[in-house]
Amino acid sequence: MTPLCFVLMPFGKKPTSDGRLVDFDAVYRQLIHPAICAAGLQALRADEEQVGGVIHKAMFERLILCEFAVADLTSANANVFYELGLRHAVRPHATQLLFAQGWGQLPFDVNLLRALPYTLDASGAPDPAALAGEVAALSQKLRDARHAEADSPVYQLLEGFPDIARLKTDVFRERVDYAETLKTALAQARASHQLAAIDQVAAQLGDVALADAGVVVDVLLSYRALSAWAQMVDWVGKMSPPLRASTLVREQLGLALNRAGRSEEA
Repeated sequence: MTPLCFVLMPFGKKPTSDGRLVDFDAVYRQLIHPAICAAGLQALRADEEQVGGVIHKAMFERLILCEFAVADLTSANANVFYELGLRHAVRPHATQLLFAQGWGQLPFDVNLLRALPYTLDASGAPDPAALAGEVAALSQKLRDARHAEADSPVYQLLEGFPDIARLKTDVFRERVDYAETLKTALAQARASHQLAAIDQVAAQLGDVALADAGVVVDVLLSYRALSAWAQMVDWVGKMSPPLRASTLVREQLGLALNRAGRSEEA
């Protein structure tokens, strides 16, 4: 079974401390994802699991239970550092740090940790001249991490820190696989314009408030793709309060109410 590698990084184009923009999506596509695949791992990117800025249960599970992680510290993004702190608190090893050399300064608390530098060109994307070597270097770091000592400063400095139960890890992997299966089914339902198929996936989730937030939102957007406005409104009402209050969900609810002729509520 392919080990999972969780990627902690910003998405889109984000500024560094000096105002220059880094194209983090290009960094992921051209550098990080190929390196993870070359190391024989399966990549899961952090922003793919965030909904309207809410760090939800699925995010915590991936931070804690993925066997490997890569954290891009470029731009000193607050979310990335929060997630890295949580990761270091619960996983003793296999967390690889990297940063764009010459694009801002690392905070003091992590400046002493072993981070792998990479090179950007003037556009803020990976430098083609150095890319092949940097993909190889990151891939080798991840392969070496299978047998490395603790890289978390928490585990390096504190003895007797608790480990993760194997049973919990196995249950988590099953849930990741299950969520991916449901997302594939939703994509097929959207492509074939089958509202009943979306309803069938929705019914499989059971208590929506406790279900994987990524799948819950995917159901909402699948209803939108088929202009099923009433189903969208009903679905939002079943969500957990934090997810229902997120920006993305509130925007979609407003759209659905307006299209359903409920403009005042929208």
